[in-house]
Amino acid sequence: MSWSKSIIYWREGREVFISVPFTWYLPATKKLCQWNKEAGLYVHVGGPAVDLMPQYLADVADDIGGELYPLPLTRHNPDATFTTRGCIRRCEFCAVPKTEGELRELRDWIPAPVVCDNNLLAASRKHFDHVVDTLKPFKGIDFNQGLDARLLSSHHIERLQELRLPKLRFAFDHISVEGKVMDAIERVLAAGFALRRLSCYVLFGFRDTPEDALYRAEAVKARGIKPFLQRYQPIGGQECLTKDCYVGPGWTDKEMHRFQRYWCRQNWLSKIPYADFTG
Repeated sequence: MSWSKSIIYWREGREVFISVPFTWYLPATKKLCQWNKEAGLYVHVGGPAVDLMPQYLADVADDIGGELYPLPLTRHNPDATFTTRGCIRRCEFCAVPKTEGELRELRDWIPAPVVCDNNLLAASRKHFDHVVDTLKPFKGIDFNQGLDARLLSSHHIERLQELRLPKLRFAFDHISVEGKVMDAIERVLAAGFALRRLSCYVLFGFRDTPEDALYRAEAVKARGIKPFLQRYQPIGGQECLTKDCYVGPGWTDKEMHRFQRYWCRQNWLSKIPYADFTG
């Protein structure tokens, strides 16, 4: 099942529910709220983007923020689930500390093959083992939000081996975690996980340089793994309302677009050195 990563809208009687995953959808959400309010409907609006900027919709919605019912995640992707919420990290580029807060283990969660936990490896061993045991009937478990390479233990690897064809994702967001990320990759490969089932997110445009971002992307590629580039998006203020408008210090808008186009088209451009890519 593919993701619907845009606005999700549904209606129950005289009530409408709107789930907004990203802040750049807030201007369109505001118009949608206005149309429904003018039609005399009661408007509920929530999702990560709304939790980041609830004031943006204050005059056009009746109920703002928090969890929508029924669970909106399953409307974005019926195969997705959370077993924990929040995270132990406080990464400045990440919205999770602001929208979800401290890590907490969920008692009641719907088993599904796409696991969207922000930091599953930070959970207790008891919770992690329960998650693995519950997911065993599924094939192709995707740890969609990534696994924290800094926390990966031998126990985690041993239990993950019990799953059928899991998709393991890591994140190389800053040069300081290079050793941990590469070590995690080597350890799961040594344990028998297929290279084609590994992926690595690479953040760029946040307190880095084009040279730094290129080094990290090419380091992942050199290990035989396709880097999944993520352009930094501000998590507050006017700049977050337009996708890909922010230009990090040391970058130009042209270079950020060129970098993004090259690394997002590796199915066609993998044999062409970045230096030779004209964009």
